[in-house]
Amino acid sequence: MDTITHTLAGAVIAKAIGDKKIGKWGTVAGLATGFFPDSDFVLGLFNRQFYLEYHRDFTHSLLLIPFYALIFSWLFVKISKRHHFWSFYTLCLLVLISHVILDLLTSYGTMILSPFSEARFSWDLVFIIDLIFSGIIFSPLVISILWKDKSRWICRGSLIGLTVYILFCWVQHHRAIELTNAYAKNLNEEVIQVASLPQPISPYRWANYVETKDNVYQGFVDLTLKNPTQPPKRTAESQFHFSMSLERLKCLYQPPGKVHYQSYPKLQDSIWVEKALATEGVKFFYWFARFPVVNPVNSRENIHRVEVMDVRFLLPGIRTPFVYYVEYDDSGKIQSEGYVTKIHKVTRYHFDF
Repeated sequence: MDTITHTLAGAVIAKAIGDKKIGKWGTVAGLATGFFPDSDFVLGLFNRQFYLEYHRDFTHSLLLIPFYALIFSWLFVKISKRHHFWSFYTLCLLVLISHVILDLLTSYGTMILSPFSEARFSWDLVFIIDLIFSGIIFSPLVISILWKDKSRWICRGSLIGLTVYILFCWVQHHRAIELTNAYAKNLNEEVIQVASLPQPISPYRWANYVETKDNVYQGFVDLTLKNPTQPPKRTAESQFHFSMSLERLKCLYQPPGKVHYQSYPKLQDSIWVEKALATEGVKFFYWFARFPVVNPVNSRENIHRVEVMDVRFLLPGIRTPFVYYVEYDDSGKIQSEGYVTKIHKVTRYHFDF
């Protein structure tokens, strides 16, 4: 979940509790503790791999949250001069737990058992930026500021609304998973895992994934559609136009019975791929990635380039983030490696919308 939504959710929880012993300081504490776990964004100032390794790690640990709540409670007692430690502690603990729960709703992965386990947990119910979800928090919060006498019940209504919306997303996720399982059963391959991940703009849009021993299959569904959508024609003028990007995004999604699945081979038969898979950088990428695949090896001018990407973040023809590359010379010596900052066009995986 985005940091702004987390921060405002902390204020909503504080107002919903409405502890008069700490008064307005409760809202301040809610805002601060709602933001705190995402303070790990500073890790990105070092390098991308460091950020990917530790984002949603120790600051999001359910095991460490009680200790963070103790620290924040002590600080707010000192700052506010209101000696109601346990009132602050109850609020801070609830807000910190809510932050972790909201992040678990997304598909990014959260290390809630850090530092004892690096396992990443996700419930795949809500997209990381959900305007409906954020609106259910933001609008009541504004109303509660204007209508102070009813602020507690307005904010409690906001939390009830969030619960109803999450249940609604769970129902849609279940529908998408059923479609994915149906497709997986028709594959004549050994299925390792299936998943349906939330998509931007609408809770009815899902990206379905089937991982088999050799391939990753990806398809996009809009559960409200009845008829297939037709991709817009691309022109030189419209290629980078924002409205065209939105139109291409819309046309990715197809009705439940018309979903097209694109297959991505997980590995390539190449000595360069074998070498790349043995590097520490690629090993780390495979730890982070949920559906890693290897792009076709690009060999030219005595340089052999291997790229691995996570299909989880792929929107064909629109977005291809989180690509890691390793380049070798003919002797097998690494010339360069790291995360791709400017995505190279890969013809094998390019959808010509």
